[in-house]
Parts: sequence; structure tokens; C-alpha cells
Amino acid sequence: MSKEEKERIEGYNKALEADDAEDVAKGKLFNPRDLLLEAKAIRQKYHKKLGLVNYCVLSFDEIIGVTKIEDKNEASKTMLWMMLCKPYPDLRKEDVGKFPGTKVAELLTLLTKDEDFLPATQKPAPEPLKSGSRRTRTRK
Repeated sequence: MSKEEKERIEGYNKALEADDAEDVAKGKLFNPRDLLLEAKAIRQKYHKKLGLVNYCVLSFDEIIGVTKIEDKNEASKTMLWMMLCKPYPDLRKEDVGKFPGTKVAELLTLLTKDEDFLPATQKPAPEPLKSGSRRTRTRK
């Protein structure tokens, strides 16, 4: 390696270090207390048919509780109630079950779309065939 190449590499390394130092100086310091405040905050989303909807995101403990419910319909009802019960304290879980079905679907879509509070439920991987290959429905 020539002297010019070494100097160029050193210059690049110094520029990278300076850029990293700038990123650290500008960076936001992580504070777990901020996450606690964020979990308690009431959020709002607008829907054309429903209007302005107040809701809260679920905490980690609440998410775990909902995922333990085996009946998917009951889990959805519980999740919707938990998201709405903080901004609407007089709302009972039984009331959510009496909402019109189309409105529940719209609410669930509205509140879960673009939010990262619930991990996408993953289907278990299909069992591999004993032959080791997958069947296709295409003709040869």
C-alpha cells in the first residue's frame, strides 16, 4: 500500500469517527421513565365514520395477558376493551361485546394499523413433508 493510500484511509477513518461523535452528541439519551409515560398517554386517531377515537397502547404486561387468551374472539374483545378503558373509564368489557360488528372491525383496524404495540401473530411453520420436497399445484 502506498503512502498516499494510507493517508487517504486515515482521513476516511477520522471522518467516520468525527461523524460517529456528532451522532452521539446529537442523539437522544434513552430514559426508561419516558417509556412509562408513553405507555400511559392517551392517543387519538381520526376515522371517517367513527370520528375522533381516544385510545391507549397496551403495555408489555397487557400484551402478554392478551396473548394467553386462547379464544381469538375473546382476545380481540379484551384487547379492544383494554385499549379503550383508560380514555373511557366507564366502559365495561361487556359493552364492547355489544358494539356493532362492523364498527368493532373498523375500530380494531384503526387502532392496530400503524402501531407497533402488538407483535404480528405468526403462524407456526408447516411441517415438512417426509419426502423432503413441497408439493406444487402446477402441471409439468
